[in-house]
Amino acid sequence: MGDGKQSAKDTARPDGAPAAEPGAGADGADTAELENAAELTLSAFCWWRSDLPQEVCEDYWRDVHGIMFARVPGLWQLRQLRLAANRSDLWPGVRGVSFEVPDAAQPRGLPHGLFRSEAELAAFAGHPMARETIPDDAHNFLGRIGAQLSPPGGGRTLLDRSDAPAVQGPPPVPTFVLCFVPRAGVASTEEFHRYLAEHVARPWSGHPSALRVRVEPLPPYARSAMGSPGVPHQWPNDQTYLGWIELAVRDRGAVGGLLAGTATGELSELVRAVHTYPVREIHTLIRAGRPTEVGLRGYPAVRAITAAGADNQRDEDLLHDLFGDAVRGLDQLRRRPESSGTP
Repeated sequence: MGDGKQSAKDTARPDGAPAAEPGAGADGADTAELENAAELTLSAFCWWRSDLPQEVCEDYWRDVHGIMFARVPGLWQLRQLRLAANRSDLWPGVRGVSFEVPDAAQPRGLPHGLFRSEAELAAFAGHPMARETIPDDAHNFLGRIGAQLSPPGGGRTLLDRSDAPAVQGPPPVPTFVLCFVPRAGVASTEEFHRYLAEHVARPWSGHPSALRVRVEPLPPYARSAMGSPGVPHQWPNDQTYLGWIELAVRDRGAVGGLLAGTATGELSELVRAVHTYPVREIHTLIRAGRPTEVGLRGYPAVRAITAAGADNQRDEDLLHDLFGDAVRGLDQLRRRPESSGTP
């Protein structure tokens, strides 16, 4: 949902599924500008419960667990990235760098949350739902989690010309999450972060085939930034990530050339391993501080509304009647001092 009304044709796909919510909450700004307004980033690498089918875990994550985040003011943006198996074959050989990772160590989901400020992060973290309900719910689908906050001002979107501001489903172009494991003895975390940003992500952003490049530096992993009772927080092996890059390209044929240009001696000096996960689906639950339709209702309901052409279900007054102040997102924080004190 956005400040204006959306029509069914804006989100329709041939199968009736919502492909995206163009401009949802965007206020005319482009995606890179919106994302770079955020000061802090939360990246949470997720592994599903082994006793449940993958589709059950993924649907629960999006349509039950995920929509709870859209009820809590504080987040500027929240996306869920569903990851496919590592593609080591996309890289040329680089002496001393591994591109393999055991199946059990590969994360299957990556929630990517943005906060504009420490104050808005604190508002989110202090809400009873974020403090208790969401963590207590995680065991219903998660087998393991490793959540990390990027250094303030560290995460940057260097390029976004994908024309897909609020994707709901498979990304429109080939998209990858590339995760970097540092080599033992790297001079400093800051040096590693500079290398990823200036010697990997920035050159990629200048390539004509690149459509989206975002770099996320991560702190050394000690413990998860999000507590989830009953869910292990230990990394499944010793290859913890010190940063990741989201890369979208015009076609898969361009990926090899981009990666080959990075496969230099400098890579092997600083990087022990690179894991390359294709992104199967992206679901945007919050954008520009406001819940999307999927964030409010869940994906199946939005798919049915889109297929039926039920534009009345996108009326702002109706949404407020159904979901209350949750439709206002971050605007709730500005209103709170004027209220009676009821959260």
